[in-house]
Amino acid sequence: MRVLSDGRVRRSEAEWRAVMDRYEASGLSESAFCRRAKLARSSFVKWKRQLAGGSRRSPAFVEWIPPAPAPGEPEAERTPAQSGEFELQLPGGVVLRWRA
Repeated sequence: MRVLSDGRVRRSEAEWRAVMDRYEASGLSESAFCRRAKLARSSFVKWKRQLAGGSRRSPAFVEWIPPAPAPGEPEAERTPAQSGEFELQLPGGVVLRWRA
């Protein structure tokens, strides 16, 4: 367990597993256990779901780095993505296209 300079606590996955074991053995409700253990209930619920194999939210932002052209590759043979043209297909049939 690491305590940050602002007083917040960071726990590893192994530490959260130990917390969940203590919770299950306690016989307390989630709220009562979190109060007694001085845990943020939101963190407790998030980790409980994550450790149970529940759905994980996908990242809000994923950086895409275009591939570098092969040495000696002529500009005319580059694909649209390599030349700065992008297309993003969203659910519901929405397609976004742009040039970078």
